[in-house]
Amino acid sequence: MAALVLGALAGCSGDSGGKPDPTAGATHKAAAPVRLPVPDGFATETGWSTSASPEATDVEPGSSGFPLVAIAPKSGLVIQAAADGSRVRAFSLASGKTVWTFTPKALTGVRAGVFVQESKAGEKVVLARQGKTSGSGLSTSRRTTTIDVITADSASKATAAHHLDLAAPDDTATSFTATDSGILVGPVTDGVHEKAVAIDAATGAEHTVQKTSVTVSGCASGSCSVQASPAFATSQGIVSAFQQQDGCDQWAEGGTPCTYGFQVGDAWTSTSVAPSGMHVGVPLAVTGPYLVAAWHTSDTQTDPPALADPKKTILAVHDLSTGKIKAQVSCTSADALTLQPGSAQSSTHLSPNGDFLVSGQVGFDLSTGRGHCFTSTASTKGIDLTAVADDGTAYGIVHVVDDTEATSLYGRLPIAQDGTDAPEHDSARVSLRSGTAKALPAASEVPVYVASDGHGVFRTRDVVAVYPGS
Repeated sequence: MAALVLGALAGCSGDSGGKPDPTAGATHKAAAPVRLPVPDGFATETGWSTSASPEATDVEPGSSGFPLVAIAPKSGLVIQAAADGSRVRAFSLASGKTVWTFTPKALTGVRAGVFVQESKAGEKVVLARQGKTSGSGLSTSRRTTTIDVITADSASKATAAHHLDLAAPDDTATSFTATDSGILVGPVTDGVHEKAVAIDAATGAEHTVQKTSVTVSGCASGSCSVQASPAFATSQGIVSAFQQQDGCDQWAEGGTPCTYGFQVGDAWTSTSVAPSGMHVGVPLAVTGPYLVAAWHTSDTQTDPPALADPKKTILAVHDLSTGKIKAQVSCTSADALTLQPGSAQSSTHLSPNGDFLVSGQVGFDLSTGRGHCFTSTASTKGIDLTAVADDGTAYGIVHVVDDTEATSLYGRLPIAQDGTDAPEHDSARVSLRSGTAKALPAASEVPVYVASDGHGVFRTRDVVAVYPGS
């Protein structure tokens, strides 16, 4: 089961239980619940809530951004960071009781994100911050990126098991690219890094990864030499994406197709597992023991891979260690959504029992190997899935395309941005067993996590609320 990082949904909270203080962040004590408008099946009269802060946006929509809330499912914790990164608090998911707090060394001008990662040694909470040192005494202020790793089962006053201080050049924008099993720190463009620092949360070890020349077998033209760029980290190693430039038809004029693919550490390469006739493979996300990839036929070099209509795209769940396909479905989309390495990471989750998986606008029943598309057509809107329960019931928000780059990126959930002009989203409930979808009442919030015991975690711009199942 995968640890969850929650890119918070842009919604408005209800006020029937009292208006939360959006500036309090993780310092606010969990209290009687704010009663949000949620789907039936959750008891809003009980449970708990705490105030939350809006999240900072990243200049690069292909990064993991700066989420302030995450779930440690095995530890049964809701993790919340203050917007300024000055404190992290772990709440019991079931009761709302504060289990531990962590106070890092102070920085100024901070943008912070909190992530949960799994390892053989248990769940780790990662506080990633960008900011400046204080410059006190004889020391001058400088830009820095800090990583603090806290064990999820820490005592009440938690300390960092590992602390990393990474120099941050003044002329370079640094991003975090996080999965449930690793984090890359460095500039990111179109979902990949030229160069980044890879961090192992279990050990605190860091090492540099960068674009490298590799020879890939199984290209449409046979073996091909490509430049492979790091996209994200997994338990099987770094996933690197590549695009063939030579020895192929770059303009899709009937010649040998160019291969667009990826490699997973030293474990396997996309060309060895690609569905027949599919020369384009995009690694969208990883969760637990699975990697989700998109596949379709070759495009011209000037066209980024996209989930569009009428050209069908295969969305597949691969065994992370072998590449074997566990489930797949063929989809189209009227929205022409760009497929980018890591673009669906924020929306890719397993159900707690591991039987179901959601990723972007598709959902899979892993026990049957079947998938269902919840993409847009000429008459229906797409649904960006946010969470899935053990019975295969999943929830999502109706996809809205505007003039921003982020909304044209497949699998990217909207975040809880600052300000009051962020639009409300329609929402839906779907079944991953039958593939049916049903619109929820207007203004309904949807969960970002549903625990095995039925508790649902909800996140808006100014509140985190947890309600038991009813």
